[in-house]
Amino acid sequence: MEDSAVPTPNSSLYANASMGCQGDSCSCLIELNYRALDNATFIFYLFFLIVGLIENIIVIWINWRMKESKKESNLYIFNMAIADMGAILFIPLRMTETIYNYRWIWGSFMCKFDSFFYFVNLYSSIFFLACFSVDKYFSLGYPSQAQGSRERQIRRMVCVCVWTVAVILSIPDFIYNRLFGTVYRFCFFDSIVSAYVLDSFSLLFGFVIPLPVIVVSNVFTARAVKDSSDTQSRGTCKIIYAYIIVFLLCWSPFYIILFLYLIDQWLSCFMTSLVYFFYDLAECLTFSHCIINPILFNFMHKDFRHHLATNVVKYTSKQHVEESDDVSISSDTRQIVVII
Repeated sequence: MEDSAVPTPNSSLYANASMGCQGDSCSCLIELNYRALDNATFIFYLFFLIVGLIENIIVIWINWRMKESKKESNLYIFNMAIADMGAILFIPLRMTETIYNYRWIWGSFMCKFDSFFYFVNLYSSIFFLACFSVDKYFSLGYPSQAQGSRERQIRRMVCVCVWTVAVILSIPDFIYNRLFGTVYRFCFFDSIVSAYVLDSFSLLFGFVIPLPVIVVSNVFTARAVKDSSDTQSRGTCKIIYAYIIVFLLCWSPFYIILFLYLIDQWLSCFMTSLVYFFYDLAECLTFSHCIINPILFNFMHKDFRHHLATNVVKYTSKQHVEESDDVSISSDTRQIVVII
């Protein structure tokens, strides 16, 4: 590569044991199987693409059909599904990058837009989860006010603000990403300084700030549910605590790796090697929220399953009527719903 490229953790090409080392510390050179790691990363991307696409299409469809529902918190879930779907649609670019040993073949604009779009959906998905957690507690504490027209308008304004903030926070990623190289081209930040600053922003706004909001809101909600007279409070509490656990499982590995990358000058050569080695896989695993969110926030809830079964029955019944004019389906038949 003729151009002077700035090493970043976005490419395993630069994840070698000599990075971050000086003098005798570079004697820690170790053998790492990048081919096996790339194969695992590709398989995870493929799994997230197929499963996430199916799940989020269903979630968006059903939540759109439920838009007249009095449960206005569904608005956050609907927007979260849109954010997850946006992330999924760009997975093929990541898969291609993995196949070509992290060489970028999609041109300069897509190099910038891919990073921008990834972080827009990353921030928005996390922010909508935080909004949902706060709204859940507010709705439980003030049930008579939570469904008023004023509160519904506030929720819609919050959604607009979340998308706006996510876009603003992601603009620097569009500006400072560019292609390096002539024969083989690679896409990453244009300087070490911009990489450190933007990764610090991602750590702060994507994890450090949302984490306490999500944890505190859900813990208080779980306690309020437990103290209520609801006979199903025990199961509800488990789901609420699952919100916290899933958030940590989906995002902690990536942000721990990112934090270690930011302090790599204070790490041993061996640790630096592992950080760069696992960075791409950790980033890939962040897409797991795209398949877990639909299950946790939608499929596990009876109301969603009811609407899903109802719409499937209505759709299949309608198709059956269109295909056979001789068959008449009573209104009672159309209302048959199987609740799983």
